[in-house]
Amino acid sequence: MLFTKSTAYALQALIELSKYDKPIDVTTISEKTAIPKPFLAKLLQNLSRNGFVYSFKGINGGFVLAKNPKEIKLLDIFKNIEDKDTLVFYCSKSKDDCTRNRGSICELQPFFEKMEDEIAIILDKYTLADFIRN
Repeated sequence: MLFTKSTAYALQALIELSKYDKPIDVTTISEKTAIPKPFLAKLLQNLSRNGFVYSFKGINGGFVLAKNPKEIKLLDIFKNIEDKDTLVFYCSKSKDDCTRNRGSICELQPFFEKMEDEIAIILDKYTLADFIRN
């Protein structure tokens, strides 16, 4: 599967945050997106550590986008949340790095490598702004 629930939730949360100029708390984002609050809190902390959102503590605290939605690429979100190099299939980008030591006999690896490259190109074209309704 290309996108896990984590990536889908991260996208939903970022889209929700794009609607506000001020920090929005986890409870509000959870209510508006129907994302479970504990799961959302972990995702937002991850996004904060990696520069997608700013986190503010205190009574008026919460999260706010750290960048313009036009600068947040879908590929970057995916790589951050999924924390892996492959997008679709758990297959090495090189026959020499095959995790099962079968690279020299694998007939599928060239296909998956090409598919990975093409999907990365597509994901790199889209930004968060492409998913925000006006």
